[in-house]
Amino acid sequence: MIGKLRLLFWLGIVMLFLPFFGIPNTWKTVLAVLIGIGLIFISVSLRKKHRHLRSVIRNLEQTVTEHTINIHE
Repeated sequence: MIGKLRLLFWLGIVMLFLPFFGIPNTWKTVLAVLIGIGLIFISVSLRKKHRHLRSVIRNLEQTVTEHTINIHE
């Protein structure tokens, strides 16, 4: 997950400076589209991972709470 966050950061930096690179406009357009698709893919992947981790934590909290209640009864 950290690797994806790092990649997301660096792709954002590349997008920021892309207009200033000395390459032809056609290449800039193609690069911008490819990087944009990559950013979308990584963002969706991270969102899915975040939702999964949130549900795991919620289930773990519920299990701990139920276990604690059963011990005190």
